[in-house]
Amino acid sequence: MSLGDWFEERTGYRAIVREALDEPVPGGARWAYVWGSALTLSFLVQVVTGWLLMAVYQPSATSAWSSVAYISQNVSWGWLVRGLHHYGAQAMVVLLVMHLGQTAIYGAYKKPREMNWLLGLGLMSLTLGFALTGYLLPWDQKGYWATKVATNIAGSVPLIGGWTQRLLVGGAEYGHLTLTRFYTLHVAILPLGVLVLLAAHIALFRKHGVTPPRKADLSRVDRFHPKQLARDLLIGLVVLGIVFALTLRSHGAHLDAPADPASDYPARPEWYFLSLFEALKYVPGHFEWIIAAGIPLVAGGYLVLLPFIDRKPGSSLAARLVWLMPLLLGLAGTVALTVLSMRKDAADSEYQKARTLAEKRAARALELARGGVPPAGPLAMLAADPQTRGPELFDKHCASCHKLGEHVPPDGKVTAPDLTGYGTEKWVLALLDNPDAPAFFGKTPFAGMMPSVTRPPKDPDAAQYFTKMKPEEMKAIAAFLVSEAQGKSKKGMPGEKMVRERCTSCHRLDGKSDDPESLAPELRGWASVRWIEEQIKNPGSGKTYPPGAMAKDLKGHMPAFQDELEAQEISLLSRWLYEQATGASPH
Repeated sequence: MSLGDWFEERTGYRAIVREALDEPVPGGARWAYVWGSALTLSFLVQVVTGWLLMAVYQPSATSAWSSVAYISQNVSWGWLVRGLHHYGAQAMVVLLVMHLGQTAIYGAYKKPREMNWLLGLGLMSLTLGFALTGYLLPWDQKGYWATKVATNIAGSVPLIGGWTQRLLVGGAEYGHLTLTRFYTLHVAILPLGVLVLLAAHIALFRKHGVTPPRKADLSRVDRFHPKQLARDLLIGLVVLGIVFALTLRSHGAHLDAPADPASDYPARPEWYFLSLFEALKYVPGHFEWIIAAGIPLVAGGYLVLLPFIDRKPGSSLAARLVWLMPLLLGLAGTVALTVLSMRKDAADSEYQKARTLAEKRAARALELARGGVPPAGPLAMLAADPQTRGPELFDKHCASCHKLGEHVPPDGKVTAPDLTGYGTEKWVLALLDNPDAPAFFGKTPFAGMMPSVTRPPKDPDAAQYFTKMKPEEMKAIAAFLVSEAQGKSKKGMPGEKMVRERCTSCHRLDGKSDDPESLAPELRGWASVRWIEEQIKNPGSGKTYPPGAMAKDLKGHMPAFQDELEAQEISLLSRWLYEQATGASPH
């Protein structure tokens, strides 16, 4: 007895397979019938890839992002599995629209198929639920902020909004309970609902069969196998091919930086929710719930009632156009709003700038994760990283006055020295040449306090005592100051001798100056990480500038940040500023 005969004797599977393959297709096999099968195949891909991801994923606010990063970077072919799951979910949304459109155009919602239409709408709702709940699971910036926006809008609905939001969030704060509730919905409750509705949907479909177009030759009846099955498999393979291509092109699904409730992030939903996001822009904030909840309710109500309001016999599209017009207009409006939202974002320089910054943070987070994520989680990892925290701290506390590369004051008005190249020979030489230039002290209370070593003073009395510094002397001073910044200065350097001869009439060196009333800064260790730290803590402490210089004589031009920033933040900011300004690693 063969293995097939053994199974047949015990299960009767051949009759089941024969019944499925011999299903009649009135009017003949058609390409229009393939979307339901393609959708089912895509769902199976989601199930398999989802199971594989569950083997590694950890649903915890501390470890979720780390586990997804591990899947993407360390697990063999993990990036491929995650990419197939991500793009497969998007393919299901597209296939849903195709299947819904074909069903509506062919009138497959009419008697006696009303229940199957309603089951299909239920499956559509669950599929969108999959998309919404899966969005949060990586616990990255994109998913976190998009979900927070969505739940906040849900919470604004009168009467039930607050209760709904607390149920989804798991309390007042977004955290571990939020993630575990969305995870439970995504991997347990929604899949169970899909299996039940899908089984009922297929059973009713087999009971009533396909709905052929009005002009179909009903005398022609094909069997599901081989013509319709071949079409279904071919389209299914095409869909899988597209999903594979998208995955390979992007080397898996994108992973943003870890979710950070304290950060600013340019939140946007996935493309299939962009139309609703765009529509919300045209109503005041306290009326957002009308759009966010009203549009889905109206659209869902229309689709549910469609079989019961379009009751005339016949499947002629022209005769049913009046009932299908809301559906057509709704699809057209959705496409138009989606395209409009994308075009607005493409033309929005501020959004693009924020998007670029977000991409840099994401890339840096993944780079750090390759070396391992500490038990405290990815935010602790990023909090100890100068390249991540440095730009944030500078933009928040320093860029209101200073400029450093692409980091500029929001209003564009630089009122303190430009720190681009600070601590380099080029910067020092330019300062010596013209300290009152706009890039240095020209826009500060220091203007006029430091003389140029190459340009005679405008005052004739002072000009007669002026001696122009030679280029080699300027270079010697610059080399000494750069060596101080780098912690590489040596005793007897020519530049140190020049500093004592030409600069200590104003500046301090080792805490000493020829003029005890001078406000000029200390040059020992100038522009080093340690010097920058002390300057940020308290510029008038006496360690960088003379005691009280900033607070009294210069009217608080630069504030002390020692009470506003933690010691670790000052250290991170100093190291990052040094590295960005000089292009060298902090010593």
